[in-house]
Amino acid sequence: MKIFALKENEKRVEYAEKNGKIYRLNKPAMDLLMNEGLSQIPGDEINLNFSDVVNGQKSKYDLDIPILPPEIWGTGISYYISRTRYSEDDVAKIMGKTIYELVYESERPEIFFKGTVARCVPPFGNVSIRSDSKWTLPEPELAVCINSHGKILGYTVFDDVSARDIEAENPLFLPESKIYDGCASFGPVLVTPDEFTDPYSLDIKMRIYRDDKLFFEGKTNSKNIRTKIETQIKWLMKDNSIPAGTILTTGTSIIPGKDQGLKHGDKVEISIHGIGTLTTGVIKK
Repeated sequence: MKIFALKENEKRVEYAEKNGKIYRLNKPAMDLLMNEGLSQIPGDEINLNFSDVVNGQKSKYDLDIPILPPEIWGTGISYYISRTRYSEDDVAKIMGKTIYELVYESERPEIFFKGTVARCVPPFGNVSIRSDSKWTLPEPELAVCINSHGKILGYTVFDDVSARDIEAENPLFLPESKIYDGCASFGPVLVTPDEFTDPYSLDIKMRIYRDDKLFFEGKTNSKNIRTKIETQIKWLMKDNSIPAGTILTTGTSIIPGKDQGLKHGDKVEISIHGIGTLTTGVIKK
């Protein structure tokens, strides 16, 4: 099943797609996700072109984020990646190693609070570059929606926009690099686990367009996750109560270089096989 939402006459309306049929929900999508044994989808079947909705027919449909999470958390340094990406000269060091190298070697993963739903922008909205950042990156990530016991309710595409220069300067600056207005986007849909045979075999791609030309392209596969999603969830919930519907991003290994950071007017496309493509614009604060 796939969950998505549209804005209709300034009102949010949630939908579900299952077996090729579209339903306008008459109960919150979160209720549907929490009741996986439900034999019938609570809503009316309607005639809607699902492909048009999720593939960018902006002039016809106004997509919203698929669910409204009470909290959003992130995981970092969770992929196998070249050590050179974690040992740059201008990154803060502790005991002779960069902060990224130390996390890479640690059993404890990097877990951080990413923000609230109010700081997210919907698909085809504009993510933001902090006014005091000179190197802000989109971070393409597979994200999971979990219940209060850590069970995965769904998967989605997430852009963990990060002021990489602020983050690298000092580890105490991490919240400022991660949490600000327009620092995240996710969608276009949330896909339930029954539609995935293996979440560790998903192609992940990102493209950045500048002046309508391809500026950057990168790809990876979720098989390269070194800190498994189940382990990430375990650490997130250690002495930390999580409300149902929480989103956890699972990290990235696609990191554009210092000369490939975002600029005002860019367009970002992040695609994950089996979920879809998240498209956003970029604005500078």
